[in-house]
Amino acid sequence: MKKFFILIIVSVVSFALKAQRDYTVQNIEEFISNQKTFAVMPFTFKINAEKPRKMEQSDFDAAVYDAEKNGATAAQQALINRVLRKKNRVAVDPQPQARTNALLKRNGEIAYTDGVWGSFDAYLPEELCEMLGVDAVIMGTVNSGKIFTTAGSVVMKFLKIGGSPSVSADLTLFDKDGTMLWQWSSNNMKASGMGNSVDDMMEYIFKKGARKMPYTGLVLK
Repeated sequence: MKKFFILIIVSVVSFALKAQRDYTVQNIEEFISNQKTFAVMPFTFKINAEKPRKMEQSDFDAAVYDAEKNGATAAQQALINRVLRKKNRVAVDPQPQARTNALLKRNGEIAYTDGVWGSFDAYLPEELCEMLGVDAVIMGTVNSGKIFTTAGSVVMKFLKIGGSPSVSADLTLFDKDGTMLWQWSSNNMKASGMGNSVDDMMEYIFKKGARKMPYTGLVLK
């Protein structure tokens, strides 16, 4: 019987390790010590929630559109705020969200229509760093089966729409020379324990493991 329970525990731990992945470059302290500022890009925020039966398709599509549009910048700001709140953090400051997004909008090749960002995939990390005038850049992705609320999605608070309880997320940090310094990802996180807002979701993600991000979890020697 004991062997049976041990096997279950080992299986659960193994599944959790497979669902969550971490990577840190070996000499990260050297990179971070030479940085002064970093930028957080607007997130790639995708919703794959199911439409409630009693909701019109057009209303649901509008809610998803708003959630993805507002979620991209809400998650961006939440990450910046998390770094700023950290006591005794490394002396590398996040670029203000307003400056980052203004500089991105000035680049005519980056699509920005009705508050929705186009893909940044056409740019190398080092090109984004040069464009924004920073030493590093963080790129994030969220794929959610639940529609989280933001300041710009008041209507969803009344509709109380959700979806399948699963969220996947990843964060990647690149140096200005293009080196990937750190990456964290987690799949199939239970959305039921994340609260209802994007801020709540991001707080959960940090508690889950993203707190190991160099700007909040690294101690320079």
